Amino acid sequence: MNCKDFQECACDIIDKRLSEERTTELLQHANVCPHCKYELQALQTAKSAVQTKVHRSPVPAEVYYSITASLSQQSGASWFHKLFGVKLNPAIAFVAVAVIAVGIYSLFYPTSVPSDDPDIINQSVANYQAVIGGSIQPQLVSSNDEVKSFLEKQVNFAVNVPKMKNCKSCAGVLSIFNGVKLAHVVYKVNGNVVYIYQANMDDVLKGEKITLSDEVKTELATTNWYIKEESNGKTIVVWRYKNTLCTAVSTLPKDQLIALLTEKDTQ
Repeated sequence: MNCKDFQECACDIIDKRLSEERTTELLQHANVCPHCKYELQALQTAKSAVQTKVHRSPVPAEVYYSITASLSQQSGASWFHKLFGVKLNPAIAFVAVAVIAVGIYSLFYPTSVPSDDPDIINQSVANYQAVIGGSIQPQLVSSNDEVKSFLEKQVNFAVNVPKMKNCKSCAGVLSIFNGVKLAHVVYKVNGNVVYIYQANMDDVLKGEKITLSDEVKTELATTNWYIKEESNGKTIVVWRYKNTLCTAVSTLPKDQLIALLTEKDTQ
């Protein structure tokens, strides 16, 4: 364990996104390193200030997705690096922009994801944008096996957590839509976000609370896959895994995305 490792995970400690074992390891380092301990305390203070001062207000869905779509299409250095011309470590950067965050927090972090569309593909695309925009936060960031175990304890279907090449960890999120339990898995592969929406196939086939279009159902029944490349650069892949319907969204080309989703050591 070194200071660089700690700094990269400091925000995840505060947001409780890591496994208990990983958190304990990092906190042990902070206890013997005054610099890292100070950074952790600064993060905790800044987060507390934001939570105390900020009033969250939902924004119209079209405004939210317009903003997050524009941000996701930008390339190169981060906005913070472009603005200040330096690369700050996460803790100091977070404290430096805490005052700015008070002003913009309600815009970029709406109370809930602004999507009430029961269509699974539309939900998946909306959730992908919300992941990039930050309004969907991971509940656990860990190894594939730990994320799978965490999610499967809360849902009534097998959760698919592909072991993607060059990606040692992933994030897991649980949610409920119209009374239906859902699992979400998120990866970052070579700078590209891969989001996977998962639901019990029985709930999908009932079509009462979550739905699929007839076109998608027909394609799934014929080939077990539905693949679509949208004009905005997003690739959508729908397939069945055991008793689970999976929908992946990414900006990766379809061949690359399918290769990642079908690695031989998939769970």
